[in-house]
Amino acid sequence: MSSNIYKPELDFPEVYKLCQMFVPKEDDLVKVRNIMEREMIAGLSREGHDRSSVPCYLSYVQDLPSGRERGRFLALEMMPTNCRIMLVRFSSEKDVYMSSKCVIIPHSIAAARGMELFNFLAFNIAAFVKDKKVDKENLPMGVAFAFSLNKLSLDVGILVAWTKEFGATGAIGKDVVQMLRDALAKFPEVVVNILGIINVAIGSLLALCWLHPDTRIGLVMGNITNSCYVENVENCHTYVGTDNKPYMIINTDWAHFGDGGQLEFIRNEFDRALDEASTNPGLRIYEKFSSALFLGELARRIVVRLMRNGAIFVGQPLEVIDLQWKMEMSALFEIELDPPGVYTKAQEVMDRFRMRHCKDRDLAAFRYICDTVVSRAAMILAGGVACLINRMQHTQISISVDGGIYRLNPTFAAVLNKYTRLLTDPQYKFEYIVNQESCGVGAAIMAGLAHADKYHGESKIFELDF
Repeated sequence: MSSNIYKPELDFPEVYKLCQMFVPKEDDLVKVRNIMEREMIAGLSREGHDRSSVPCYLSYVQDLPSGRERGRFLALEMMPTNCRIMLVRFSSEKDVYMSSKCVIIPHSIAAARGMELFNFLAFNIAAFVKDKKVDKENLPMGVAFAFSLNKLSLDVGILVAWTKEFGATGAIGKDVVQMLRDALAKFPEVVVNILGIINVAIGSLLALCWLHPDTRIGLVMGNITNSCYVENVENCHTYVGTDNKPYMIINTDWAHFGDGGQLEFIRNEFDRALDEASTNPGLRIYEKFSSALFLGELARRIVVRLMRNGAIFVGQPLEVIDLQWKMEMSALFEIELDPPGVYTKAQEVMDRFRMRHCKDRDLAAFRYICDTVVSRAAMILAGGVACLINRMQHTQISISVDGGIYRLNPTFAAVLNKYTRLLTDPQYKFEYIVNQESCGVGAAIMAGLAHADKYHGESKIFELDF
């Protein structure tokens, strides 16, 4: 068995040499962290906000749950592929009961230009609350929304853009919450109180915060890359509110970090070729280092280059592996399941590219390429996370993680932890926690907190049970 464990430098030196361009130096990672800080300060300022590649949008969420909240709340979770309507009950400590209904949006509705989508959502919300017998209770509702918004207050979110599945261009430039309220008004027999809209990262932060009250960062690491964190309100120079609350959850929108050339020092020829071949060249540069969509494509491009050079998989066909976007991130998860010296899963991945009976050495080289690409993604993300931790200066925080890369790829998780620790001031401790609750639970919490704030305890719907 031991003969099947290879040393990259000795056993496939050409692969090793090419992969070195994907191994950032520690100084480069410190630079990523420090430039991120500079861009964030600009994003939070009035004069620099529009120019910053980390715009740091205000979420208008200024309350965090303590875990002592009790009550029943509604949530609408709106994702690119489906949506979910939820009734969430917070009862005893650490006990969240959730009843939900998944709603598949028919293509004809998704593609429709006008308000059909919102009418469809309202119809389903009305049916859901009737079914749960809460249609007359005017329960607070929160919306978790996975599309680009311009937030003007907690319950005003102007739609900036849909993803490609949606055609409701009539909704762009309009307030999502108001469109939902207008659609629900067509069902006068139902009373629902929509109190706010948040994105997926903030929903994830709030959901974990109910269980771990020291949660201060929400990370999304899947097909998109984003983060949110808790900022001191006096640092939010774009905020013009009058209340005296100390905090504001900030949506960093850090996928765009590097769009102004800030990360050229760490990009290589493969990054640039991938960017040019993408649907949005020059945009969302930080995301292209780390999102699931791009990691498989980077690994595929490296394999193809090395095959053309005759370094690996000699005599194997190029036809299928030469197709862009053909290698999915799941391939990078699967090869991690092979124990050292075993290449069963790696061969299964190669079978999809009609590359049969590959040599162990070549499969070992393929695994090394994947590990290198995944490790770099984790290192570069660690620079961003360390920037947030250092900025907040809390002695101990929990970090809510949403997305399959961390959960399914042990290499990614280990490297992210190691380099976050390396790049963070040692006096600040942190723990990454995979968030098991959906972002909709966070939206329900947000609605409950907003309701308590609005009615200052006059209503018994939402109680603080001290």
